[in-house]
Amino acid sequence: MNSALNIVKIILLSIIAVALVLILVFMLNGKMNIKGFTLYEKTELVYEETYNEEVDNLKVITTSNDVVIEEKEIDSINVKVYDRKDVKPTSKVENNTLIIENEREEKIGFSFGINGSSKIVITVPKNTTYNLDVEGTSSDVESSINLKNVNIETRSGDINLKDSINTVINTTSGDITVGDTNKLEATTNSGDIKTGNITESIYAKATSGDFLLGDINGKLTLNTTSGDIKINKVNLKNNSTIKVISGDVLIGKTNDIYIDAHAVSGDIKVNTNNRKSDYELKIDTTSGDIVVNN
Repeated sequence: MNSALNIVKIILLSIIAVALVLILVFMLNGKMNIKGFTLYEKTELVYEETYNEEVDNLKVITTSNDVVIEEKEIDSINVKVYDRKDVKPTSKVENNTLIIENEREEKIGFSFGINGSSKIVITVPKNTTYNLDVEGTSSDVESSINLKNVNIETRSGDINLKDSINTVINTTSGDITVGDTNKLEATTNSGDIKTGNITESIYAKATSGDFLLGDINGKLTLNTTSGDIKINKVNLKNNSTIKVISGDVLIGKTNDIYIDAHAVSGDIKVNTNNRKSDYELKIDTTSGDIVVNN
């Protein structure tokens, strides 16, 4: 009886071993689709196009592609898409807008394999600026060029931008990093928000994440459920608010303002305060310290 059972075990283990070897072969050399799980081959350059037309706006609609915007010493705009062989990207210039689409059906089930880097790379001439509009799912967005007006909506992905004029970013899960900008609206359920200097206003909200901000001018509205807020300098020209459920608030220099600070559980330290100021910064934290080193 034991001998027969051992033989059955050996046969089953042999079948599993052979199956694993076959899976590895498909992973390295090809693509395999089986209901319930999918194996993909490595991504490769599947699309390339060059445009010499006048372009003011860049618009990208994508699923599971990172978006990279870079500049080089070239005279035209170049678009490259790295993805699976079966995708069918498109791009066109319409009303001074370069529109790039690469939406693909996501496989349901378990995914195995070496996918490589699935991305859209937009290369533009040096010293050019554009408006940027991105609609993405599971997409990082990275731009190393200065931008004008920015509108990014992505379900999951990190955002990393250089300087811009007006910036709106919404991501369900991911860090947001921007350089200097006039106005910023940034929301993320889970992720940190980092900025350069803001010249007019900032609205930032995160369910879980730290804020690391540069010099803030004009107006600020900050809200995080769990995370610390650190601001280099505040120069208010409007009444503003900071609200934290669990986290510390640390601010460096401020202009001559009134700071109305409340902490349910935590210490409060404000060096200077002017109750007669025209502008008020209201800071509330349920659990955390408030320190203003002005």
